[in-house]
Amino acid sequence: MTFEIREVEETYRVRGEQIKVTAPAKFDSDTQQQVFDEKLDDAAINQALDIYRRDNQMITVKRIKQLRQRLGLSQRDFAALLSWSPTTVATYETGALPSLANNSRLLALENNPLLANELLAHTSRPLSKSGRLALQQHLADHATVDARQLLTSGVALLFKSVAYTADAGYVAFDQEKFTNMVLFFAKQLPRLTPAILNQLLFYTDFTHFWRNTVAVSGVAYVRSAAGPVPDNYGLLYGVIVATGQLKAREVSIDGGIQTHLVAQKNPELTVFTASEQTALQETARYFAKLSNHQILELAQTEASQLSMQVSQRISYELADKLVSPEQSDWASLDE
Repeated sequence: MTFEIREVEETYRVRGEQIKVTAPAKFDSDTQQQVFDEKLDDAAINQALDIYRRDNQMITVKRIKQLRQRLGLSQRDFAALLSWSPTTVATYETGALPSLANNSRLLALENNPLLANELLAHTSRPLSKSGRLALQQHLADHATVDARQLLTSGVALLFKSVAYTADAGYVAFDQEKFTNMVLFFAKQLPRLTPAILNQLLFYTDFTHFWRNTVAVSGVAYVRSAAGPVPDNYGLLYGVIVATGQLKAREVSIDGGIQTHLVAQKNPELTVFTASEQTALQETARYFAKLSNHQILELAQTEASQLSMQVSQRISYELADKLVSPEQSDWASLDE
């Protein structure tokens, strides 16, 4: 007896709905009659179930497994968290359709993993010690990520009104680039203070603008008595510290207290273009030649040349005056 495989259209009834699928089926080559094949039949049924899941916004088998694994739980502990039996989770992970109520709970947990806190507090079934520890670690990690996202999105709003204007270097503020600029300089220069960092960032952004007509970070700069500084720089650096990427370390120097910024991770240079990386590296090389006192003196000289009032924004269009070798005191950095 020989067989052949053909594509056929089948209709399956899934929870009252007629689901049509086109799937492979086995036929007897001599009689041309369809022959039962468990593997092919199961594949066709699973295809119908997948269509039903898609059309009814039901979580898939793969996503259920990924959700459980993301929480670091075994099937038994995952079931305990949801106050279900282990059999229920096992059947869902092998293809059974969840009830509407259970589907809603799984989707809610998938969209907001911190919901596990509430489920853990109200579950009627105890989790194993290892399961509880794994879940608590996941929740702690996720809470940190959520806080970082909240802080980042909130900071971005500060510069929304100046995005793509001359005050932002004709780009939108990029928190990721700004953070990695800070980390880059914190790694390159020891004993980096906020005052020195302000000048490093200014010089990098304005030099890149002078050469390429766009800034790197998109942060707005304002005039201060000490020179150009990023607008709201205390908040900007505070966010990077609060998210654990930077540490502000207070040290005693000559009877006074000085804050040094120490990177807690390496910068991700892949977020920068080639020209942006060049601007960063040149700035670090130039400033490494000078003492902090010399850098601050140059910054104050630049401040005296600005016509705007203290706290007013500095247009990037002034880059030609402020950082170009022909007109700026910053040119002395390259001597």
